[in-house]
Amino acid sequence: MEAVSRAVQGDVSPPAGFPAVGVSTGTSFDAFIAQQAIACRERLGEQLLPTFSTRLAQLIHLLATRTPQDWEKPAYRFSRTVPLRNYLYLSIQELALHGWDICSALEPVAHLSVESLPALMGRIPQRFTIPWVADFSRGTSLPSPIRYRWDMTGVVSNPYDIVVEDGTCRIEPGRAAVGQVTFRSDTETFVLLMYGRLTLEPAIATSRLSVKGDQGLVTAFDRWLKRA
Repeated sequence: MEAVSRAVQGDVSPPAGFPAVGVSTGTSFDAFIAQQAIACRERLGEQLLPTFSTRLAQLIHLLATRTPQDWEKPAYRFSRTVPLRNYLYLSIQELALHGWDICSALEPVAHLSVESLPALMGRIPQRFTIPWVADFSRGTSLPSPIRYRWDMTGVVSNPYDIVVEDGTCRIEPGRAAVGQVTFRSDTETFVLLMYGRLTLEPAIATSRLSVKGDQGLVTAFDRWLKRA
């Protein structure tokens, strides 16, 4: 919330104790956040959940009372400054995905909030520009471009194409042209795959995902997402 409050005042400096913009990788920032979470849990004890609820209500109020001009103001993010409007999507992302993380560890079957899916879908093209999320620069011997068609059911039922070309990736509405590989799944499965909560092999094994096309290109796509 502090980053949002600062951005409203025209301040893009990091919140107290946070690294400066651009000095951390995804891995090092994840480790930093984990350390912050552990320290917060130890400090707050039984007041952790009430404090979280209070702070979340404050953040929602802060975002809900912004003016149209506020949304384009730059705001702190560890990798780069971003428009303040990004924090709307980031807030939904954090609540929905980490809520799923918790529930999936405690329940036989966990689901993402249906209302969160359009916002999570909207963030995926931006995620693919972040090098530690996916690395499409490997596999230069593969044909280019490669078009992966995603046919989806559920909240978002329009087909999408993920096109890998010259070491980069773009996501665009599905064209009439058939891709080299076609995936079929519901919207939730697609989102969980793109956010690293599922991988292709178990999704296929449990019939959450079906695949047709060149198996070598399927393996390449899985490798790009895993960065393995």
